[in-house]
Amino acid sequence: MKNFFSRSATVLTLGLALVLTSCDKQLDIDPLQSVDAGTALNSEANVTSAVVGLYAQLGNSNLYGTNLILVPELLATVDTYIRFQGTFGNFRDIANRNTRAENSTAETIWREAYQAINQTNLVIDALPVVQNAASKTRFEGEARFVRGTMYFELVRLYGKQYNAATAATDLGVPISLVPVRTVEEANRKIARSTVAQVYAQAIDDLTKAIALLPTTNGNRATRFTAKAMLARVYLQQNRFAEAGVQADEVIKTSGKSLAPTLEAVFRGRNGSETLLEIQQNDQNNAGTANSGLATHYASLGGVGRGDVLVLPAFAAQYGPNDARGKDPLLYNSTGARRVSAPNVALRTGKYTTFGQNIPVIRLAEMYLIRAEAAFRAGDLTTALADLNRIRTRSGATPLTLADLTPANGLATILRERQLELAFEGFRIHDLKRTGTNLVTSNGTVILITDNRLVLPIPKRETDLNDPANPVLIQNPGY
Repeated sequence: MKNFFSRSATVLTLGLALVLTSCDKQLDIDPLQSVDAGTALNSEANVTSAVVGLYAQLGNSNLYGTNLILVPELLATVDTYIRFQGTFGNFRDIANRNTRAENSTAETIWREAYQAINQTNLVIDALPVVQNAASKTRFEGEARFVRGTMYFELVRLYGKQYNAATAATDLGVPISLVPVRTVEEANRKIARSTVAQVYAQAIDDLTKAIALLPTTNGNRATRFTAKAMLARVYLQQNRFAEAGVQADEVIKTSGKSLAPTLEAVFRGRNGSETLLEIQQNDQNNAGTANSGLATHYASLGGVGRGDVLVLPAFAAQYGPNDARGKDPLLYNSTGARRVSAPNVALRTGKYTTFGQNIPVIRLAEMYLIRAEAAFRAGDLTTALADLNRIRTRSGATPLTLADLTPANGLATILRERQLELAFEGFRIHDLKRTGTNLVTSNGTVILITDNRLVLPIPKRETDLNDPANPVLIQNPGY
């Protein structure tokens, strides 16, 4: 059985060649279609270009350029949040929880994430050719950051929510730490590792990235970027104390600060609040007729298809003075929110141009993680202060200690995450880790443990199993 990386050496080597040549036009790779992946990273210059290429891969429309942010939102679709009203069957099926194993989005996320992982493996394997010690250390840190992040995204989309009692037996995704260069290597049979093993690999990579990365690195990953991602991983595991420690260190030592407004985060580039952004511009972005966050979310006269409708029931959760619930962060065709109108067509204003940068990690998330960790530890003062930092930035009415009682405190914090991080790819993951079911306006309950809230292993991959001895086992319900 051929594995998930590539169906041919040509595809694999061409993919690597394209990454390299897109980053450094001076590279002499000829012919492009048949470059040997075993020699493509035979110089420090080529490795340097390959590391830059890792960030380009993260911005792929099937990763953070669109799908790693859009798909978790579609999985959480109910009539009190958003509605997908576009014509793309792949997204519509995900939103309607009618996904099949042939779903093209489930396949391309898987394929591009493993492409990124293989590129990191190639970079790490090629590090001996890098003579500059500082560069060598930094390149390894960047590669480990990307690899750990991709395994984390894969396991929480294609595996069950981490549960300490069952993670050692629940199936996650295959782990490969060895670069694939040839058809023979691509023929290796790799079974799915457990959820526990995949989380352990992600944590190992991110922990090592923290030790290897510098504190400043231009617009690329830094030590604090890796700490922030590790905080996110720990939170998904419900390891609240550890998540809080990482978030606290980012808040206190990264030099980052909240932007004056939430709108400024999405209108600007590489501002004071973001720890990682996908770098885009008008010439190079994920926005096409079929992809791009602005393509699906916006409806602005020439920009966007308006596929994702924000429903009034969700918009009404923002208070009257909360800028997050007003134009331009929630808008309609008249430029006014008018949430009282029953059929108003609301859109998010976070993604409005094809060439804008895409925030992936920002400091507001760290405050919310620290707030939840503090609340669960009984430190209501810290939790309240952190929540109100986020709320007052947008003009929302400050919370009080009465909002953080044992009976309603967690719901208050989760709601604040939903309001602040709306449409950024967090919602389904938060519902899963807190065991919160999806509930429609008429009271219909969709269990958060429903099999259809986990993406299928692509049929293209499972079809290569030996029927007598399947290695890549499909998820239940597909």
